[in-house]
Amino acid sequence: MTQFQGQDQKTVLNVCASRAGQPGPSMKATVLAAAADGIEAAALRDMIAAAPPEFARAVGLKSATAGGATLLIAPGIPDIQFNRAIGLGVHSAATEADVDAVVAEFAAAGSRTYWIHWNPIGSPENAPQWLTARGFALPPRRSWAKVARGVESPPRFPTALEVRGAHPGEENAAGEAITRAFGMPPAFAGWFAALALRPRWRMYVALDTANVVGGGLLYVQDNDAWLGAGGVVKEFRGRGAHLELMALRIREARAVGCTRVFTETGEPVANEANPSLANMHRCGFERLCSRLNYAAPDA
Repeated sequence: MTQFQGQDQKTVLNVCASRAGQPGPSMKATVLAAAADGIEAAALRDMIAAAPPEFARAVGLKSATAGGATLLIAPGIPDIQFNRAIGLGVHSAATEADVDAVVAEFAAAGSRTYWIHWNPIGSPENAPQWLTARGFALPPRRSWAKVARGVESPPRFPTALEVRGAHPGEENAAGEAITRAFGMPPAFAGWFAALALRPRWRMYVALDTANVVGGGLLYVQDNDAWLGAGGVVKEFRGRGAHLELMALRIREARAVGCTRVFTETGEPVANEANPSLANMHRCGFERLCSRLNYAAPDA
């Protein structure tokens, strides 16, 4: 695990020191990694709650809790982003019964392709052996980087596009741009647009003249913030908009009183490029841990 540097280190670790536990770098890093999983799970539960009912019914979209983990379930969406378990063993020691409860919940929903994340701070340490004994295995994208930073000295980057908060009436265009950026079906656009109306969410856009060509979301919970769904339509990439969308959301998190900002992304497979992770580092994020992805036997 990597500690924070400079003012960000002071801001984040002071917050960690106020939490329960013995002081010291190990405790602080553990608190941060647990908080990173916690706010990701909270944001995605709220995201699922915002889905248009007809869309949710059509794809079987729901969130659930089993074995101490948050489950994202969508058997009708062939995308692992919406079919995974977050937080197993993070807030309390997992048991084999917990693993079985998670598996049973996905099975009952008809979901066969999903991941169970394993955070290295999770306990007990031998829990991954329970997963492999049940046929789970690490896929090619074996891990995600969980990253965080404080809000001191928020960055700002030049861009050829206009990057700002979404204005009323731009929600649908932003939802469409995010959907296109991630190669998702058009039906997802209304779902992303709906998030702009939720009290904990804020939406941001990248524009080429008057056309919305990218967007990003910020979720706020108490003093923590989470960045999600930041993307730019392919033909408008390479102009600095993705980087500035990330930086703007850090500045906005600070403006609303947050002290910590979290996000995550898949870690590179072999020698592939990972612009998202590179931009996170440029924005001052530090890796907390590499969270392992255990794919279900049928995944």
